[in-house]
Amino acid sequence: MKKLVLGLALISTSVLAGNSDITDTMSKLGYENKDLKITNTPVKGLKSVVTPDGTFYVTDDGKYLTQGPIYNVEGDEPKNIANSTNLALMKTIEKDAIIYKAKDEKYVISVFTDYTCHYCKLLHENIDQYLNNGISVHYFAYPRAGADSEVGKNMQSIWSVADRKAAFDKAYKGDPITPATSDVPYVTQQFNVGRQLGISGTPSIVLSDGQLIPGYIPADKLIEILKNTAK
Repeated sequence: MKKLVLGLALISTSVLAGNSDITDTMSKLGYENKDLKITNTPVKGLKSVVTPDGTFYVTDDGKYLTQGPIYNVEGDEPKNIANSTNLALMKTIEKDAIIYKAKDEKYVISVFTDYTCHYCKLLHENIDQYLNNGISVHYFAYPRAGADSEVGKNMQSIWSVADRKAAFDKAYKGDPITPATSDVPYVTQQFNVGRQLGISGTPSIVLSDGQLIPGYIPADKLIEILKNTAK
């Protein structure tokens, strides 16, 4: 199913209570049970349903469904309840990141990238500005044309070689990418997690609290966001 954008609009259904009925609801949108991960949320009566196309929220009685941020406004600053789900998803791929570590590390960001993307190139060309501000960058592959595209296969080659960073840097400079093979589908895994996060373009940044920020943000702007997040 193509990504369904519902914003905060609610869709009424006619199924009964229980997770099995939630899966029935999701089947009406084209999802099979094996594609779903259903968990509780901090909101009473609301379940989180992670799908290959992002996270949905479904009421326990199965009658209402929504997709989009849901904020807890109890504290001084609103917090998106999806952030904890985002962190759990990132945990599944964190070991395969290509890491540029700041000497004086204060913050860590995860960046979903595509070496053919103009703004991804701009971010990487200015990587030293992030590092000098104490921001370590963990890169993950998100080929915009899909994991099976030519770019996706080239990114799989990058992730398959011993010196990933060297191959990664060369790709951003436009140098030829040496084909490599691997039995581990690094790029497919990372691309799928990106889809589950709801990413639709690159670069997309995930902060250490799980907050997802789309688009390119210069280092001087990002450091202010990170300082405020850390408060």
